[in-house]
Formats: sequence, C-alpha cells, structure tokens
Amino acid sequence: MPVTDLAKQAVNFCKDNDLPTIYRAVKSTDAHPLVQFVKYGICGVIATVATQGVWFICIHTIFPAVDGMVVDGEVIDKTLRAKNSTYSNIIGWSFGNLVAYFTNLAFVFKGGRHSKWKEFFYFTGVSLFATVVGLAAGPLLIEKFGIHTYVSQLSLLVTAVFVNYACRKFLIFKS
Repeated sequence: MPVTDLAKQAVNFCKDNDLPTIYRAVKSTDAHPLVQFVKYGICGVIATVATQGVWFICIHTIFPAVDGMVVDGEVIDKTLRAKNSTYSNIIGWSFGNLVAYFTNLAFVFKGGRHSKWKEFFYFTGVSLFATVVGLAAGPLLIEKFGIHTYVSQLSLLVTAVFVNYACRKFLIFKS
C-alpha cells in the first residue's frame, strides 16, 4: 500500500474519531502502520538520545575523542580519536539497547513471537549487527578520510535505523 494511502487513512481516522479513541489507538500495539512507525521513531529518538548521551559523556571524559582535544599536553591524533570513539559507542550502545528494547515493547510492538529471553537475544543481536556495521564504517571514515567524529557518528545512526526497524518489525516481534 502506498504511503500516501496510509497517510490518508490516518488523517481520516483522526477526523472520524474523538480524542479518547485516537489516544487508545495510538497507545495500542495494533496501531495503524503509519502511527506505529511514528511511535517507533519516537522510541528510536529516546534510545538514540540515551546512546548518544552516554557516547558524548564518554568521548569528553573517559575516552577522549573530540577533534583538537588535548590529553597530557598533546592534541590527540585521529587514530586515538577513532579508537576512543569506538569504545564510547560500545558503552553507549549497551545502555541504549536496553532503552530501545523496553520502549519498543511497551509502545510499538507486541512480544510473543519468541520467548522473552529469545526475543531480547534476537533484538540485541540485530542491534549489535547494525552497530558493528556502523562501528566498522565510523573509524574507517575518521582514519582514511579524516572526517569529523560527529559526521562518522551520523553514518552509524543512519545505518542502524534502517537495519533495526526492518528486522524488529518482521523477524522479532509479532507486529
């Protein structure tokens, strides 16, 4: 079904119903596909803020990785930036994965296709795969092309969004 038809259906549903009915539909895991995608996006933003917040704190404290940052009287080089950004991403991803799992389960998808442990394992595995692909690209972009750390981080996010949604929607959760 074309996206324009989905959008028309969603608009018509909102026109034809009162706020409590719309609220119940949005809250439901059986929500209209467009509403489900918007909810997924909101959960993704929450998980991304958690992940990137932890990453940001780490690259400014535990694992210095900011362009021009001085450590022990010397500006850190791009090799150390790449390595430290990767370490910080691993820590951030661990926290963000938990946030993503629980928000997706609470607001977007129905569990039950697999046992809870399998579901979490598959969810984490897909997330890990998407992150590893992005993590491989990030340091390569920093070291080989000298791009800014923040730009390489954006490539990680874009890759992860596409891989995660498709796998979560069609392989992990019921709907």
